[in-house]
Amino acid sequence: MLLVFSPCVGYIVMGEQHSTIKNTAATMGLVTKTLLTSQSARFPVRWRWTMIVGLAVTAAVLVLALIVLDLERDAWLDNQETQAGVLVDRLGDELKIPMLAGSSAEIDFIMRNFAEKVPAVQAVYFSDASLVSWSVGFVDDVEDILSNTILPEATVRLTAKTLWYAKQVTYGGTDVAVIAVRYSEDAWADLASQLLFRMLSAAFFVIFLAAVLVYWLAGQISKSLEDLASAARHVALGNYTHVLEVSGNDELSDAAHQFNKMVQELQHKDEIRKVFGRYLNPKLVSDVFEGGNSSSMLNRKQEVTVLFADMVGFTAFSESTDTEEVVDVLNQHFEVFHSIIDYYGGHVDKYIGDAVMAVFNHPKQNEHHVRNAVMAGIAMTVACRKLGVLRKNGETVSFRVGLNRGDVIVGNIGAAERLEYTVIGDAVNVASRMGGLGEGGEVVMPFATFEAAEEGFSFYDMGELQVKGVRDPLRCGVVSALDETKRRDLAYAVAQAFDMTLPTDVRMIIGDI
Repeated sequence: MLLVFSPCVGYIVMGEQHSTIKNTAATMGLVTKTLLTSQSARFPVRWRWTMIVGLAVTAAVLVLALIVLDLERDAWLDNQETQAGVLVDRLGDELKIPMLAGSSAEIDFIMRNFAEKVPAVQAVYFSDASLVSWSVGFVDDVEDILSNTILPEATVRLTAKTLWYAKQVTYGGTDVAVIAVRYSEDAWADLASQLLFRMLSAAFFVIFLAAVLVYWLAGQISKSLEDLASAARHVALGNYTHVLEVSGNDELSDAAHQFNKMVQELQHKDEIRKVFGRYLNPKLVSDVFEGGNSSSMLNRKQEVTVLFADMVGFTAFSESTDTEEVVDVLNQHFEVFHSIIDYYGGHVDKYIGDAVMAVFNHPKQNEHHVRNAVMAGIAMTVACRKLGVLRKNGETVSFRVGLNRGDVIVGNIGAAERLEYTVIGDAVNVASRMGGLGEGGEVVMPFATFEAAEEGFSFYDMGELQVKGVRDPLRCGVVSALDETKRRDLAYAVAQAFDMTLPTDVRMIIGDI
């Protein structure tokens, strides 16, 4: 679809500012509320990563501690077994002669003396070939274990819950006795506690150092993300001048660079939209820019109210006035007219020389479009009097306003290379003829349109008039506002068009209505 500029362009800034301020205020409130809601349960990245890394390092240290303790225990048991083998062999040699001599007292003495001299020994068990046994300390169920175990001549560890070492005592190649010694595990407990304390101390230092480094590193990353989020909030509020500083050569710098490019494109797009908004209806432009197309721009038939306003005696005025002054006078009036039309929900369809054409109920739908168009027409005549621009002959520049309600064709009119989205039909032609029936500062319309304008207006009947282009005569008349509420609303519309301070100026303007 092709979009083109209307050949006659006016300064239509005030209306855009009025609607933009309202829309921006609503948007800012919604965005602010959304941002506050989204940040209520905020969990900073730096704390999240610090916690994750801290837990990961803690888990790794615990696993390593278990592995180290297991290896150290195996090494301690191997060392313990070596030492136990030497001591048990020596004890077995000492017990051979008393056993062969049958000296139970000497056997008992040797065993008790051995237990006392070796602090790590908690119990000693000795049994000869005739199953006579001697024991020192608590021997648990070692007899049952020995009865089910074939012992070699070398010292071995028994498969018991406690730390038992045993061997077969031989004499002359014959098995004569069994000896078993139970060692304490207190030494291992002390060693394990020391190892665990040192490892936990080192682990705490490593975890603390890792947490500090991660917190700092995550802070650098989160700062970039916070800057990006802050810039995004500015962009969401329509500020396209906020850009990010790009530093480094990583993913974050790429993101900042792409964000700046996006902001530049949005700013360029917004500038284009504003330029197009001066020539086309801003809503249609927004639809096209935001959605790529506009369902509002489809060809169709629709009921609208059309308003025409043209300057009285423009030809004589333009011939007797400098060109720059003519353009300036028209733009002064059109700027105020546009603000009033926009205030009442209409849109300026085009500027035709000294005339402005506005449409109500398109593209913004409004069931009160007739009333709004009438209010806009009356407000425009009041605004003309308030401007008070004088001609060379001392007369005030005035505009005639014509209105008409009816069905029109809404569509894209023109050639393939140059289209204009506008309304056409008899209702438009009649509206353009209405203005020519009145004097300067009057709003003229058919009686049928007046009947649809709701209450609060008066109708000065001009009778049935033959209108050019219309076969049957039309009952026409001049409309004015009677209702006090409508008069105050008219005063407000004119005041905001001139950007006046309210409510003082409203009381002043009411006298002009």
